[in-house]
Amino acid sequence: MASNDHDQVVTAVGIVFGGISGLNQQTQEANQFLTQFQHSPQAWQLCLHLLQSHQPTLPSFYAAQTLRNKLKYDLHQLPSPQSLHELRPNLLQILQAFSTQPPTQGSSIHQITTQLSLCVAVLSIQLPWFSVTSDILSSPLPPSSQLKILKSIAEESFRGGREYKQAIGEQFNVVTDFCYNVILKGGADAEEGMNVLKAWVRYIDCGVTAMTIPSTNNTHQLPNWLTHCLEILANPPPPSFESSIDVVVEVLRKYESEDPRNTNLVMKLIPELMALQSPFLQTTDEDAILGYCRVFTEMGESFMSLLLDPSQLNQISLVSLVLQCAMVEDKGTACITMNFWYRFVGGLEQLEPYEFRQGKVDYYYELLMRLTDVCCGLLVLPEGVETEEDMDDDVKSNRSYTADTVEDCCRLLGGDSVVIQIGKRLQQICGGGANPPWQEIEACLYAVKSIARYIPRDEETVIPHVMNMVTSFAANPQSQPSILRHTSAALIGKYADWIGAHPSYLEGFFNYLLSNLRDPACSQASSSAIKHLCESCGPELSGPVVNLYDQLAGSGIAIQDELQILEGVCKLMSKMSYEDAGATLQRVMTPVGGQLEMVVSGAPTTPKVVNGVLQRLTVICQHANPKRTANQPNLVLSLMQQCWPMLTKFVQMYGTSGDMAENVSRLFKYALRNCKREFAPLLEPLMQLLTAAFDHTFQSPYLYCSAICITEFANVQDQSQSLYNLIVTQSQSVFKRFTNIEAFTNHPDVVEEYFYLLSRFIKYCPALLFKGGDLLCQTLKCAVVGLQVHHRDANKGVLSFLENSIEFGLTQNIGHEERKGLQNAIVNAGEDIVKGTLTALLGDTPLFFIDTGSASIAGVLYKLISLCPQLVVEWVKKTAKDCSVSLGPMAEGIEHEIICLLSQPPGQRNEFNRSIRNFNDKVWQTRRQMSGAGGGRRSS
Repeated sequence: MASNDHDQVVTAVGIVFGGISGLNQQTQEANQFLTQFQHSPQAWQLCLHLLQSHQPTLPSFYAAQTLRNKLKYDLHQLPSPQSLHELRPNLLQILQAFSTQPPTQGSSIHQITTQLSLCVAVLSIQLPWFSVTSDILSSPLPPSSQLKILKSIAEESFRGGREYKQAIGEQFNVVTDFCYNVILKGGADAEEGMNVLKAWVRYIDCGVTAMTIPSTNNTHQLPNWLTHCLEILANPPPPSFESSIDVVVEVLRKYESEDPRNTNLVMKLIPELMALQSPFLQTTDEDAILGYCRVFTEMGESFMSLLLDPSQLNQISLVSLVLQCAMVEDKGTACITMNFWYRFVGGLEQLEPYEFRQGKVDYYYELLMRLTDVCCGLLVLPEGVETEEDMDDDVKSNRSYTADTVEDCCRLLGGDSVVIQIGKRLQQICGGGANPPWQEIEACLYAVKSIARYIPRDEETVIPHVMNMVTSFAANPQSQPSILRHTSAALIGKYADWIGAHPSYLEGFFNYLLSNLRDPACSQASSSAIKHLCESCGPELSGPVVNLYDQLAGSGIAIQDELQILEGVCKLMSKMSYEDAGATLQRVMTPVGGQLEMVVSGAPTTPKVVNGVLQRLTVICQHANPKRTANQPNLVLSLMQQCWPMLTKFVQMYGTSGDMAENVSRLFKYALRNCKREFAPLLEPLMQLLTAAFDHTFQSPYLYCSAICITEFANVQDQSQSLYNLIVTQSQSVFKRFTNIEAFTNHPDVVEEYFYLLSRFIKYCPALLFKGGDLLCQTLKCAVVGLQVHHRDANKGVLSFLENSIEFGLTQNIGHEERKGLQNAIVNAGEDIVKGTLTALLGDTPLFFIDTGSASIAGVLYKLISLCPQLVVEWVKKTAKDCSVSLGPMAEGIEHEIICLLSQPPGQRNEFNRSIRNFNDKVWQTRRQMSGAGGGRRSS
């Protein structure tokens, strides 16, 4: 080892970690040097040299951290496997030396020993060192270091093989007994003993037999350490109460009642845990309450199968206990139970047969009704919250989960029963005095809103009273807090169908919503409610709503709220006569058309105004669909024809922006889908506009819109050639830009949309693409380059195109000219396709989809082998060697295996997929052995 390496590392560590003053450039250079040095073979020897100095300094910490990473990822740098065995005694000696040093202020002993403990754990996996736990426990290391190593072994054990995990699991009782003895002695190591227990229960598969100790009379008892944790929970709150909670929770998570092997343990745990109800109800300590709620809720989830079991085990007592947890004062703690209720309701729903299911629902009926009432209490807002902006994230999420739980109750009990329960609570609140707390009222309204989908239009028991209450708010809306008006407006929107069946409420509610639009805190809910009323109610709303929309211009209302109301106007058009709908459309389009004319005239404007014009036009094209006869023209088509010159100019002026391109394409998409084949007069101008815009801007939304053209007009006579010309022109623009891999990488969205466009063409009108063959060949070769782009969606688009292209040759109705064109393209591009897929499988290019979904590497290979098996064998033999060269000495074996795999008939698709995945797993393991976890890109 050169001394200058030692000096450089010490100096660089001082600059990066030690606060040595220096220029930023110095820090960057030092950091770069340390990063590079960590991966060098020389780092092994220097790390050991630094650590053998036994100095609790930053360089020693850096050395321990580096050694841990090298043990994980750089074993191939060692001269022989024996080197790893020789490291074992050195590592333990170093750890012993650091562990016996007294901690001093400013030293890094704790951090160094932690890293060295991880080194021992990783080393035990790499050797493998099956007796590591017994060797550590019999070593002269102090208990603090032994505990650190044991904890690290548990946390790193997932990296080990099956035999290693089995050997570690067999030491479970030895380790837990050691931790128990450390805990009983107390002192500084007791808490770490608890942490080790938690880690070993969580990560080590010891088998349930380790958790139940046989005793006399064929009974079983719990292990000492678990009994000790339960005793601590029965007498809160000693110092280790929270750690004991963690250990018990880990036990419950690991040993669920659904597994029959856990029966003895579960039956032993139930009375011990239920006995904790008394200290739970007596304590006032918030941390203790939180801990008990965690245990009881986890107990309910872990023992769910018993709660749903037909046996009479007094299961209601456990569910009642979880309900008591939901009633604690702290709402954050109470909401811990919500996942239990979700699983509980789901489990009851799945019970068969119906008679048994209903019997269980009846058994828990009263509890579930009480749960509804408890949830209403949890929905009450804290003091000081009067708007949505006042709520923090915890309040929002807790209200959302709680409302979901009320909705879950409806699935079991029925909406009528639940809404009656809420109505009783609301009646009690309002009957308690002249000024009931508005937060309580708002909580009930929020609950009623959340169950709207379960309430029929003819409900006459509770909903009329709720609606009358909301009507009373309308008399003096500004006196109500914003959040109450927001919830009331949202409730009106959710019950639009009910209001449609009770039109007497309509006028009052509309005026109430109109007044709320002026308040930004309520405008979103109010505009959405107006939209829903337009959908559900009769044309009597058309006059007031259209008048309202006329007044919105220049009112300062947010564009999102305006668009909601405009959508409502469009929905109303479907209920009008054709003439009235035309007049309404002309009325709402007058200001929009004026704005469009203004923005294309070159007058000063802002992106907000420009986007607003497009969004309004898009809403009209998407939702305006008036009733008409066959002889009456499509109003949206007429609108698009009138606006076409301005839209063309708009794209030319603003279409270079990605956001504008996307908004323009959305407008055209909805116009195409609304008009369908009636859009034919504008199809050719639209395709010319899309090709020119894409060639000029290279924005992917224009490709997406081109795909919509194909979808809508592929089956229309005389349009195939025009659509093919669209493909040709867009492809020319792509080929002009995609001249190297950097261009692909810089435009992953274009890669994605271009190949999805081609896939769409193959799906709907493939004949012209396959007859020519030349364009298909170019696109196939382009796709192979696209496989190298490290972008999930782009990769999916490329694979989709490759699969669809090859699959077309396997169809029965393919014509002679199409088959000939495909054969020419495959002969020219097939070798590149095989090479591209093999390169991905071997880990040198991105691999996102091995065998899943409708587009994958396995799918491409399977269909290619099915189409031309002999050619594939030739291509594999020619390319496998080049593709596997990065695997170094392992390449020959991998090359042979891939040739054998792809030279056989593919058989069933599932079997082929499994073979491909197994092969990729082997490649990944090979790369990991060579250069660590960074080798090979695995499919998600």
